[in-house]
Amino acid sequence: MHSDKWGPLGSIFVALCCLGVAPVLGALSAVGLGFLINDAILIPLLTLFLAATIWGVHRDRLRHGRTGPVTLSVLAAVLAVAGLWISPIVVGAGLAALVGSSLWNFRLVRLIRSHRGPHNRKVEQ
Repeated sequence: MHSDKWGPLGSIFVALCCLGVAPVLGALSAVGLGFLINDAILIPLLTLFLAATIWGVHRDRLRHGRTGPVTLSVLAAVLAVAGLWISPIVVGAGLAALVGSSLWNFRLVRLIRSHRGPHNRKVEQ
């Protein structure tokens, strides 16, 4: 599963729907998914994508041992959801932090993979 990759993308898309961004709402309506434009559907969906992101980053923490990306993901998720009632700027800051935590996590995982043992070596011919 790549929840640490698709989680932030889904979160951004759903948050844009919650904020009423016209091009996103228009795209949903154009493909016949206009029924999704309802806070009773969007807020739980946003929560699901945020939870998937946190879970993916937490799962990778078990590999690289750093808690920073998980902590940042949780704080970002709280900002993104709370921002729906506060300000679009707060939502944007939360989503930016969420993407940042995912990129930080991805970098740590890549570093671990590059320093790992013999099963990551290139095969010489």
